[in-house]
Parts: sequence; structure tokens; C-alpha cells
Amino acid sequence: MSSRLTENETKISFLIKDIEDLSDIVARQSRELEQLTKQVSFLTQKETERDTSSGIVLGDKPPHW
Repeated sequence: MSSRLTENETKISFLIKDIEDLSDIVARQSRELEQLTKQVSFLTQKETERDTSSGIVLGDKPPHW
């Protein structure tokens, strides 16, 4: 009985450690995802500004056509 209890306590300790590690990973990935989302938004905005300021419509044919 005592050995089973000790074995279960050991397993629980490892599971708690795994949960803490996974929680840290999820938190880090959440921060990274937020940063990447901001970067994509920034780059999208820059590309939109570049497209509107260039004055070239993508559907237009070049002058030599």
C-alpha cells in the first residue's frame, strides 16, 4: 500500500512539473504570436501605403504594350 502511494505521488509530481512546463511554453508562444501578429499588421500597412503612393495600378499594362 505504501509503495503504491509513493509511486502515485511520484507520478503526480512529474505530471505537475510537465503541466508547469507546458504552461510556460503556452505563455511564451502566446507572446510570440502577439508579436508576430503586430509585425504582420505593420508590414501589411506598409505595403498598402507603398501601393497607394506608387501611383501604379497593378492591372495597367506597361507603356511599351
